[in-house]
Amino acid sequence: MSALKELAESNAAAAPRALGIAVLVLRILLALFFVFIAAKNLSGDAQIASDFQRFGFPDWFRVAVAVMQLAGAALLFVPGFTWVGCGVLAFVLLGAVVSHVRHDPIQTALSPLVFLALVGLLAYASRRA
Repeated sequence: MSALKELAESNAAAAPRALGIAVLVLRILLALFFVFIAAKNLSGDAQIASDFQRFGFPDWFRVAVAVMQLAGAALLFVPGFTWVGCGVLAFVLLGAVVSHVRHDPIQTALSPLVFLALVGLLAYASRRA
């Protein structure tokens, strides 16, 4: 019976470590995604610039969104400020969802909604950090 108890205790001890690793992986993947998208925004990618124009936003707004994406991605790694980074990124993603719903077929809002859920998951998982 003690072997079973030891196994249960070792599994219980390993669970927080596994969760920490999963949160770190999610943090890294989200940061890489937002840095990539921000770089496309800043480079003046034709498709993105066209979308911003079609949504009725001035060109400087595309740059402002890119700065917010970079700031949010960086804040994901600042101890105690992960929630701020998640908030900034959630704000950007909500804007993307609303823009797509207003100007495109509704299914185009699916991608930003998925990333919004992932950002929310990271905020929730990081709440005690």
